Amino acid sequence: MNRLFRLLTSLFAIAFIAAGCEQEGENGAVPTIKIEAGEVTATTISFTVTATGAKECAYFLYDGNDLTAERVLTEGTAIKGDGTATTVEGLQPETTYIVVAAARNDYGAKLSSVVSMKTSKEGSSPEKPNEPNEPGKPDEPSDPSDPGYNPDPDARQVEIASTQGNWYDINNYYVTLTTTQQERIILDIYTIMDTMGSYLPYGNYSVRDSVDAWSVCSQSSGIILHPEDEATDGFLFTDGVVSVDLNNGAYALYFHLTYVADGTTNTIEGYYNGPLSGATVPEGDNDGATKLIEVHEVGSTSFKFTIHAEAGQYWRCSVVDKRVYDQYQSNPGAWVVTHGFMLDGTRTFNWEDGKECEHVPGLKMSVTSSTDYLIFAALMDYSEGKENVLLGGVEVAQIRTEAQEAGTATVDIDIKEINANDILFDCTFGDDVWCCYVAMMETANLQEIKDGKYAMGGYSSYEECMLSLISGLSYDYMRQFIEPQVDYRWEYLKYGTSYTICVKVEDMDKRVSYIELKPFTTK
Repeated sequence: MNRLFRLLTSLFAIAFIAAGCEQEGENGAVPTIKIEAGEVTATTISFTVTATGAKECAYFLYDGNDLTAERVLTEGTAIKGDGTATTVEGLQPETTYIVVAAARNDYGAKLSSVVSMKTSKEGSSPEKPNEPNEPGKPDEPSDPSDPGYNPDPDARQVEIASTQGNWYDINNYYVTLTTTQQERIILDIYTIMDTMGSYLPYGNYSVRDSVDAWSVCSQSSGIILHPEDEATDGFLFTDGVVSVDLNNGAYALYFHLTYVADGTTNTIEGYYNGPLSGATVPEGDNDGATKLIEVHEVGSTSFKFTIHAEAGQYWRCSVVDKRVYDQYQSNPGAWVVTHGFMLDGTRTFNWEDGKECEHVPGLKMSVTSSTDYLIFAALMDYSEGKENVLLGGVEVAQIRTEAQEAGTATVDIDIKEINANDILFDCTFGDDVWCCYVAMMETANLQEIKDGKYAMGGYSSYEECMLSLISGLSYDYMRQFIEPQVDYRWEYLKYGTSYTICVKVEDMDKRVSYIELKPFTTK
């Protein structure tokens, strides 16, 4: 446990965090919900969800982004929540899937714990349920805020007075919980890889001899009973669970942990509800506070928005194509701190394609038509040494730019010669052509896009996808012509392969149109 003392000297101070949360109603309570793992095969997983007092219930395969009850209920799959087994089919063999559920009634919504399930090898027999990560006794509510919760009579109850925490990697959070008796509980927590060192995903973390996701590493987690005695290393945890949840806009940590001291097995149990330094609560817009972001008008290649803040009040803002953001599977807190620019007071932005941002010198804005954009904004603590500490939750506004009016320009491509690895063609411009982009697409790949992959990329139509794809391809697969071409030879094609020439044409008013020629096969 020497590592405990080394790391204790470099932990951050606690940063205040506030955000929206679920509330108990005046005349009732939010539902309770429990999820348990079932059998797995190479392509299926099964589990049961039991919800009490719920009007609606859903499950969700966790994708690494923000995890809230509202998101599970909106984007997940509706189920009854009556304890009936649910089976998800069509999965990949030997792949880990994280499942979470949520329930809602008139008084609020509740997120379940998280279960991790790994599909078996192709051709193997069904496996027994994965070991659930349920804290406490199986038949007892694991969250002290749940109605009917009963403490473990065999565990020593401890009360947390303060915390200190720090990220040591994008998926490694190291926190010290100090009890009212000055004992130190050290938790070396490993989360999913995509949190970018910003927030602790909600769910249950088991004490294990590993650094896998959803684990508390038993080699570097433990309790120091007598901190004043530097000769005492303390005792490592051998078993138990730490549950991470949200309550009253801050983290809620329940722990049920076991260690062995002088040959005797000891169990401690406790609950902490408050801020964790370095870990941002990825929730909403600061519990109903005044909206930071106000979107005005949206065009095809521009949009206008205002960040409302008081004079001298600092904030970070970031604008990003939603497809780019989704590739990182990030969360708003991590994104705005990593990629956002900092300003203060109320500012209005005319976000226009190709122009330099008037408030941020050197920042060139980019906007394309028929595209989803996310605007992130969060108030920041700008006191010395805390330039990247969020004062509350991150507000997110999503907009979609309008479709651009179709262009009137035309281009004619006449294939004159087809060979084994190249073709020869003429490219003739019609009236009103500013330029054109020519892409040599393998017909099989093009058909996959037509069959629905354009929707997976967030596009509303095949043509909209192609207009974006052509200009975004690398030079090896695309040419930009600003004047007609005669006897143009396109080389380095595959032998015996079907290709389709796709053309994006811009007219003098920068309006675009899409042309797709008949396929040809190299020979």
